[in-house]
Amino acid sequence: MKEIFLVINAGSSSLKFKIFNLSNEVIASGQVEGIDVSPSFKAKDGEGNVIGEYKWEEKDAHNHAMVLEYLIQWILKIFKDYKLKACGHRVVHGGTIFKHSVLIDKKVIADIENLIPLAPLHQPHNLRVIKLMYQMFPDLPQVAVFDTAFHQTMQGNATMYAIPYALYKEGVRRYGMHGTSYAYIVKKMEQDFPEFAKKKIVVAHIGSGASLCAIENGKSVITTMGMTALEGVPMGTRPGSLDAGILLYLMENKGYGLDEIRDFLYYKSGVGGLSEFSSNFYTLETNMDKNEGAKRAIEFIVFRIAEEIARLSVSLGGIDALVFTAGVGENSSYFRKAICQYLTYLGIKIDDDKNSKKALQINAEDSRVGIFAIPTNEELMIVLDTVELTK
Repeated sequence: MKEIFLVINAGSSSLKFKIFNLSNEVIASGQVEGIDVSPSFKAKDGEGNVIGEYKWEEKDAHNHAMVLEYLIQWILKIFKDYKLKACGHRVVHGGTIFKHSVLIDKKVIADIENLIPLAPLHQPHNLRVIKLMYQMFPDLPQVAVFDTAFHQTMQGNATMYAIPYALYKEGVRRYGMHGTSYAYIVKKMEQDFPEFAKKKIVVAHIGSGASLCAIENGKSVITTMGMTALEGVPMGTRPGSLDAGILLYLMENKGYGLDEIRDFLYYKSGVGGLSEFSSNFYTLETNMDKNEGAKRAIEFIVFRIAEEIARLSVSLGGIDALVFTAGVGENSSYFRKAICQYLTYLGIKIDDDKNSKKALQINAEDSRVGIFAIPTNEELMIVLDTVELTK
């Protein structure tokens, strides 16, 4: 019987999945959206053809257990001639406990649970689905792949805040996120652009969640996200780095309590808050000419990303390559061009024709820095680790 591997990425209101064969090829993928409102399921085969759709009634109970059970039953029915070999899970935060991917057991589950305070928006949902799979298939090997693991090579200054050192020893430090994406970019550069792979690279992972990472010799040197997924550049609904005094102002003058502060930081800020129009980057970009808020938000985030690229080059002592990836980074030629225009003094010069035609390498011939637009593939990295750990 042929074997398949399942990769799951669980969010607060969505459940994304991909199914891989033994050749690491995607044979099916899809997601359940709107788990918290009115869930809908859609799946496609490896060639993009729709092979499954379902929508729950609004009166149905809406929870991860319900949709996961449906998903598993659908997989077992559609792939009845295959054996489910293992399941890999994306887990946002591994703290300093997890420096690499691990096979899941009861102790790992407990350790992941203890790290919830470091990623309260994401970790509970990652953990919920792990526990459900563990209950449904106690003998199925499962693997946790951590977004923070790639950044465990960061040292000294790159991991600290200027706060009492006792807190650092408690774990209040910089961890970084999107590590699975950065690990894929390193792998892709080694395969396709080996002349750059071991050099000084800044990778811009720009989507609804966004961060940047300085990489040298394939290792993370420093990244823009810190202890949680709030620091760094602005995101869809998160502000990125901001003066902590703003939070004091809101508490002292606006009466904000803990719940209001959390809501402000995770849901009310970012380009959505700044634009007062939309938190969707594509919507903002396509409305810049007719909406002042959209223009304001786009111009600000472009400036901040350029600023961070320059800052990360300081940690590297230079920059040999700039890589754009994730939803916005790999798809928006406007973003890439606008950011690079701020950085011409670093010898960064984009080729407009290559950029608009979605080439992988998009720098001009006379650019001192290689510029790339590379689609990320976090699920592939998850399945590679899952295969390796379940041999």
